[in-house]
Amino acid sequence: MKNLLKTLVILLFLSNSALALDYVDVPFDYWAYVPIDKLTKEDVLIGYPNNEYLPDQYVTRAEYAVMIVKAIEQQNLQVNKIYSFEDVDYNHWAWDYITKCVELNILKPSEDNYFNPDDYVTRCEIITFLVNILKSEDIQKQDAILALNKAYKDFDDIPYWFRETAGKAEVLNLIPKEPGKSDILNYDGYLTRAQLAVFLANLRRELDAYKEAKIKEMTSPKMGDGIIAENFYLDDDVVTFPMQTVLPIMIIGQISSKNTQAGDMFQAKLADNIIDEEHHILLSKDIKFVGKVLDTTKAMGLIRNGEMIFELSAAKKDGNFTRILAVAEYEAIMVEANKVLKAAKVIFKGRNFIAKDGQILYIKLYRPIRANIVTGEILD
Repeated sequence: MKNLLKTLVILLFLSNSALALDYVDVPFDYWAYVPIDKLTKEDVLIGYPNNEYLPDQYVTRAEYAVMIVKAIEQQNLQVNKIYSFEDVDYNHWAWDYITKCVELNILKPSEDNYFNPDDYVTRCEIITFLVNILKSEDIQKQDAILALNKAYKDFDDIPYWFRETAGKAEVLNLIPKEPGKSDILNYDGYLTRAQLAVFLANLRRELDAYKEAKIKEMTSPKMGDGIIAENFYLDDDVVTFPMQTVLPIMIIGQISSKNTQAGDMFQAKLADNIIDEEHHILLSKDIKFVGKVLDTTKAMGLIRNGEMIFELSAAKKDGNFTRILAVAEYEAIMVEANKVLKAAKVIFKGRNFIAKDGQILYIKLYRPIRANIVTGEILD
């Protein structure tokens, strides 16, 4: 019987009927109709000739290899290792997928190097794979076991080593709830083709949710604490800080209006995140700068305070650098309640400023700068 089914699958795999919909043995009211229909349309499931899916038939390891690789979208995986098995060669209809499945460590050959392509897959095997591939480390062991105990009457039959894994699968809503069998895990029972469809549909649901969350994370501004900016313009993902904006930078090394000369180089970074009132990070404290002194003016008696004009450069992702012109002068500035407050200049003149390693220096922009609040990159 297995050899007959094997031949039928080969014929199907080579024919155009592999994508056939509306299986004659999967009516609209069949309990797993929706995932079977959906995954067939997405070219994940493989059926049989005469538009049959055989939903209650057990899944072979060869069929499983094909459908699991498609479900996780690894059809184009390059397998560099040369595989050979005692019972499967490159002429086997599922050879390409079998090698990918072994390469991905989803299925393994036996110790004597038999793949056993016509053997059946257990529910334990697929539950273990799904939990391993999905993010489940945040689920506490006791919560997982409690959920498993509440859901299944055969809890006592489930071995201790498998309870946490099966419980996590239950918490993630991965396990099919087949009518009349929804409270029986049957952990070591063979997996049917209908059950596989539901397992894979649930897997892809979780993977899609993970992808969506990652995309949202990558396309959303970061959140954090820091110094609340008072003067900026926001247009979609781009923030503009106008000329005269005051920013706190932390010096790495030492510069002063008395001893630093034009052309001298220094390093600096933002002293803290620059944020808006909703705590969106507008400029990240992770931004590092290379500075070049353009001009310096020493303090003179009671006439003037020391001043320094410099250019800051921050590396961009394309390998280029931004260039920011700024001025630092002796002013009384302090940070209070997460706000930058600039007090009046000191009454008397003649002060040189000095910024030592780790000291915060408040700079005033000579021209506007723009930054992408999603990537954290200073644009220009």
